[in-house]
Parts: sequence; C-alpha cells; structure tokens
Amino acid sequence: MQRHGYLLGLAAILAIGIAADKSMGAGLPGQSDPPPGAAGQAGDWPCEQPLRAEISVGSMWAGPDPNAFENSWHEIPAVAKVVEQVAPRRVPQDQALDEIHRFAIGYRDDERSKIMTQVFSGLFDTMSAERRSIIRGIKNFNHRQEALAKRIQDGWDRLGDLDANSTDPAVAAQRADLQQQLDWDARIFDDRQRLLPAICEQPRLIEQRLFALSRAIQQEMAGDNGRK
Repeated sequence: MQRHGYLLGLAAILAIGIAADKSMGAGLPGQSDPPPGAAGQAGDWPCEQPLRAEISVGSMWAGPDPNAFENSWHEIPAVAKVVEQVAPRRVPQDQALDEIHRFAIGYRDDERSKIMTQVFSGLFDTMSAERRSIIRGIKNFNHRQEALAKRIQDGWDRLGDLDANSTDPAVAAQRADLQQQLDWDARIFDDRQRLLPAICEQPRLIEQRLFALSRAIQQEMAGDNGRK
C-alpha cells in the first residue's frame, strides 16, 4: 500500500511537469527540443545522472537501417498495433517480449527482417518521444521546486521583518499565518524532493526497456530467440 502511494506520487509529479510543458506548447509539430549542450541546459537539470537529451539508433540497434523503407511504420497497421501493445511501460517486459515473439513467428526470412525492423523503428520513435517528454517533465519539476524554494525564503524574510516580541494582535496573527504557510510549503518541498532520485531514473529505465526489446527483435530476425 505504501509503495502504491509512492508510485502514484511519482506519476503525479511527472504528469504535472509534462502537462506544464504541453501548456507552453512544447512538443507541438514544427517545434523541437534544444540541442544537447544548449545554453541553460545544466542549470535546469536537477539529477545526478548526466543529461543525455537524445538516444541514438546506433546505441540500440545493429540491424538494417530503419529509415531505408519507403513506408513509415505508422502506415503498416500490424506494426502500429504491435508497437501500441509493446511500448507502454505499464506492460510487463516479459509480456512485451512474448508479444514480439508471437508477432515475429508470422513472418519468414526477408519479410521477417523488414517487418521487425519496422517494429523496432516504431518502438524507438514511441519510446524516445516518451523519454523526451519525461525529461521535459523533470525540468519543469525542477523549475517548480526552485520557485517554491524562493517562496519559502521570501516567507522567512517576511517573518523576520515582523517583531516576534510584539504585543499587537495583528502582528501575532500575521506571524502565525506566515508560519503555517511556511510549514506547509516546506512539507510539500521535502515530499517532492524525496521523489527526485526515482524521477531521475525514469529516462534510464526507458533506455533499458528499449534496449531489451531491440535485442529481442534482433534475435527473432536471426532466428535465435532463446525460446524452447
């Protein structure tokens, strides 16, 4: 039950960050992410893990060129369907690998090589987009934490300007209200910050899943799927 609440909190923070990003128009057609090394990139990245804005096809794939086909993977209904079934992280990895195997055995030789390369292309596009979205969500999370930290500091400054020894009821009420707000803001900040290590792991987990699925696809293409 405790882990369930933790995962919900993690998902909620990422969802808020991604939604904030979409509200600013990020990810819309015709727009692109800043290139690696862009100005200000390091300043808005709160994770210990180095920021790698994009993953390359070459780091995941040793098969045929996914861009060498006339038709996009989107245009092949069977490929689009299996990508939709396999890509989501809510689908257990073992189940995703089984789906890839079941799909692959319906094709032979060159046809299998071509169709499975298209499956990889679909998974790469889909999961890379999810990874980019999560990176933007992490950056927005960091911006919100910085804004909250500033609000907390400003609150302490205002509290310090109010005489703690004043006998004026209005001053005492102001101090009590400020202290209550500071306590609440600090709790929110700390709760979010405790989730940061897990949040920062999300891009790497997507990379690991994509690599595992890619390896399974290449094994199917080679006729070596490790299954009895």
